Amino acid sequence: MALGVAAVALAAWEGGQVQSSTAAHISVLATIAVVLVAAVAAGRGRQALRVAPWARGPLELRRHLAEEPGTAVGAIVWTVLALTTIGWNLYSFARQRHDLPTLSRLFGDVTAHWAGRSAIFALWLALGAALALGWRRPR
Repeated sequence: MALGVAAVALAAWEGGQVQSSTAAHISVLATIAVVLVAAVAAGRGRQALRVAPWARGPLELRRHLAEEPGTAVGAIVWTVLALTTIGWNLYSFARQRHDLPTLSRLFGDVTAHWAGRSAIFALWLALGAALALGWRRPR
């Protein structure tokens, strides 16, 4: 509970920083360092797989996709969505028109305000924590 309150407070404080200030950059770097150290500490000896089975993971994923058509359709949909987003960004960037904004321009509009910066930082923090710590399972 205290960790969640601290994360919300950090996101609110980060949202109040000027976008390109030294304090904002230092706090983001410190957050990355803390999450990486926490991931190493929490994951030591608790990985679900050893190195060899983990390295063979993509081969098993191909078999799983072949056996589960619903999973394959989901993977195709997400791939198409990602490629469409990349294509939109490339097209918008190449045309250099303001009526075709890039994602960085849209994020810039959102993060130009305190609430937007706080919300994006909180989402980034939650995603980082989930990726770094959420997949660790005890033996």
